[in-house]
Amino acid sequence: MNEHISKAKQYIEEGNFKEALKLARKQHGKDDVESYLSILDMLVEAGHLPALEEKGMYYQYYDPTHDNGDYGEKYFDEYLSIQPKSINALCDKAMSKFNKGKIDESLEYMDKALDKYKPYSKIEEPRLSKKEIIMARIELLVQAKRYDDALRSLNNYENQFGSDQKSDLYKGQMLQKTGKNEEALTYLEKSLQEEDTIIALNAKGDALYELKRYNEALKAYDDCITYESKIEDDLELITNFNYKAAFCCVNLGNNQKAVQYLNKTINMLNEHGRLPKDIEAIYQKCAFKKDELMKLGDVEDKEFKKTKFLSTKHSLIALAIILILYVILKMNGY
Repeated sequence: MNEHISKAKQYIEEGNFKEALKLARKQHGKDDVESYLSILDMLVEAGHLPALEEKGMYYQYYDPTHDNGDYGEKYFDEYLSIQPKSINALCDKAMSKFNKGKIDESLEYMDKALDKYKPYSKIEEPRLSKKEIIMARIELLVQAKRYDDALRSLNNYENQFGSDQKSDLYKGQMLQKTGKNEEALTYLEKSLQEEDTIIALNAKGDALYELKRYNEALKAYDDCITYESKIEDDLELITNFNYKAAFCCVNLGNNQKAVQYLNKTINMLNEHGRLPKDIEAIYQKCAFKKDELMKLGDVEDKEFKKTKFLSTKHSLIALAIILILYVILKMNGY
């Protein structure tokens, strides 16, 4: 038993659960996961409910396998068996369901949290306000690509709480996704006036692209590209604004610049190996368009030209050197 676990045990014996939990979190911050989980187990055994939720949260967000895909749900279930009206645990369980791809069940738990929402005693104070839970539910709908449902919920949110930067962002995005591009731009501009976000810039680019305002769309996509290093894990988003920048150039008649964007998109996707079906379709579209542009004969593939090839003379000299080395090695018993 290391000193941190011993100290935590002492805190627990004294009934000082908060300090023990604080110590556990400190060990987690130092990447000492073994001590962190050991202290949590002691707290759970002592009946400290926040430690039970903390353990579920660890498997929800930090454990590499998410406890073999459970995402902490069994710990949230145990919590709810003791405190069934817990807003926090209901929201936690909703996220577990969402991460398992059970979207409808996830939304049901968010709805339960909203139905049971009320001021809590000091035993458990909800981390999220009712307004924040409604927005979290909208975000689940957005991530699940249920755009019409998200738009209806955003309209209700706006009627109840008014608009804010986040609701303007999502409403603009959902209006664009449902084909209401002119209206989408109004909300996206409002959102961007408060904060530049790559999501809003991308949605603005898509709205302008659909409206065939290619110069403006290209400007929005180029703005996205300046931020792309910050969202390296979102392949779908990065692919969208890069390949559409290429097709803006195609529609504007700038084939040379289009090839530059196409090369970037193709090379980027080549690095990812097997691609999801929708992104694979974009890859094929880009490759086909590049081939089509190159056949026109008025485009120079500058990236291809950077590749240096040996002349015939130098190739023969290199081959002769390789053969001589091979003979010498064989003569020496290799």
